[in-house]
Amino acid sequence: MIILKNERIGLFCREDGHGLSINDFITGETWILDEQSLVYGEVDNAGGRKAVLHGLKVQKAELLDGGRMRLSLKAGKNSVSMIFTLGPDYAEVMLPAQEAGDIGVISLPGSFQPAGCKAKYLLPIMQGMLWDGRGDAHQTRYGEAHHTGFTMAMFGVLGQKGGLMCTAETYDDCLWWVGKDEKGRTWAANLQVDSLCSMRYDRYMRFYPVKSSITDVAKAYRKRVKERGRFISWEEKIKDRPALKRLFGTVMCFIGYCQDDLDYVKECKKLKAYGIDKALIYSVRFNTYSKNFLMGGFPPIYLDAEVIRQIKEIGYDVAPWTWLNEGLDDGSDEMRLRYRKTRSGETILGWQIDDQKWYRCCSSAMPEYQYKAVAGEFSDMTWDHFDVITCDTVAECHALDHPNHFGRPMSKTEDREWVRKLLVVGQNGSRPVSSENFNDAFSMEYDLGSVKAWAQYGPWLYWPIPMTMLVYHDSIMHTWWEPHNYNSRYFARDVGKYQYGGGRTRLMAAMDALYGCPPDIFPFGAMYGWTGRGAETMLYKFRLEDKDTQFAIEQALPVARLHEKIGMLEMTNFEFLSENGYVQKTEFADGTEVYANFGCGTVYIEGVGSLVTESWTAVKK
Repeated sequence: MIILKNERIGLFCREDGHGLSINDFITGETWILDEQSLVYGEVDNAGGRKAVLHGLKVQKAELLDGGRMRLSLKAGKNSVSMIFTLGPDYAEVMLPAQEAGDIGVISLPGSFQPAGCKAKYLLPIMQGMLWDGRGDAHQTRYGEAHHTGFTMAMFGVLGQKGGLMCTAETYDDCLWWVGKDEKGRTWAANLQVDSLCSMRYDRYMRFYPVKSSITDVAKAYRKRVKERGRFISWEEKIKDRPALKRLFGTVMCFIGYCQDDLDYVKECKKLKAYGIDKALIYSVRFNTYSKNFLMGGFPPIYLDAEVIRQIKEIGYDVAPWTWLNEGLDDGSDEMRLRYRKTRSGETILGWQIDDQKWYRCCSSAMPEYQYKAVAGEFSDMTWDHFDVITCDTVAECHALDHPNHFGRPMSKTEDREWVRKLLVVGQNGSRPVSSENFNDAFSMEYDLGSVKAWAQYGPWLYWPIPMTMLVYHDSIMHTWWEPHNYNSRYFARDVGKYQYGGGRTRLMAAMDALYGCPPDIFPFGAMYGWTGRGAETMLYKFRLEDKDTQFAIEQALPVARLHEKIGMLEMTNFEFLSENGYVQKTEFADGTEVYANFGCGTVYIEGVGSLVTESWTAVKK
């Protein structure tokens, strides 16, 4: 038996390489490596998503100097080594770089299961999901962001005695692989994916034993983020960017993509009269390479300098729709020089309206473009919203004529750094910055990330939980995707395991209160999008006088008042108060406790009172 151990944890493995486990000496939990989850696949040029997965064959284990253990495996004809070491409170595994070979995806190392009990998984999808293994056989490889992908580079496993926080130390080229087979075996594991066609750099995963709770797993990850130097609190941010103070107590106000036949200043004054003193109004202009297009027959919204000045005088903040990840093909060499290319040298279609096509752009040229934009046409904005940038941008680029990676392909790691630079340019000194999708790979560079699932429990396979806010509440806001507003029923999506959308006014308000997030409404304006029936599109409008809009404002105001009080604070605890999941509680650093009932029917909570269907209350202890 090979043994590595310290006062906190032990790593045990037989010399034939089988029976590897992590023992938590504090909680008494033993985590056993599921050898069926040791897999690899060949390069698929699709980010590891399409590769057929084969089983790795365990060969042997041996002690190395420096308190390390090497696990030797076979991946077809390729020999693979994984090096295990112990830190004071974690076990780490390293996959050494391999320039040669045809491995395109490989588990690192695989899925750890609690001994003698069924695992529950904490998955970083949207705000976070609890999965207890229910449902039919399935498996999914979750990539970064893309709405339904991972928002944080971690996941958790809960056993009966203890929990395990699993974090990818190298997360630029990886997937989370989650599944259940026909026999009921479940798993969650990290898959490392090739970079520029090979496993060309060392890959790392860490495993932190903790107590068996959602909060403890999230706080272990929060601690690791801080150790990496990738966490900055609201207090620290505001010292450098005082304008961020205006975010607390605000209402997100999406007013659509399209220019409407409205007096926007008059509408903002009416909104103020309804009691909304602070508002983040977007989009007020389109910041994109070309504005020569129509959406549903309407042009992109454009509010001129005088309109913007008057809206700001009301006390509202304004942001453009910064859409740089794709560019409309206008036939020019300048535009085509921006396009990202695949490994086969092809451009990538990203968006289409009627016969007009937008192709994905390389991130390396975006910061320079944005620098000119914020200094020129968009100098009168007070915050910036980026479409898709933190959601579906980070990728390789194999164009060899791009000045910032001339003559060579660009890796995802390098691409991410360009996106980070872009977001910093968007700050323009002190502006708040938001983007579609919460993605903690950009935790230092932006302030608001979107996309959340509805709070639905009971029979649903995945139960939404506030993992992002347990880690980042005092650093980043987690908002709704821009068309998912309290009063907008459009764009709802059924993922099967859960749903997300807008229009569930009371439920969404209760969830924002529980999470300590700002409310979100569509007060007025025009929006374009798909109907969900093939390529069919539609245009819809909202008005302040609409009953749905007025009800949304009514529900948003108390949420905004709560957010003004607790928006800067750490969320210190979360727990379910009912077995069916519908009654929940969060706690914040000042002692505020928020209770929410997402179910049908009134519930009574001792010391708090009764909560009717889809409602919330906050108390200060």
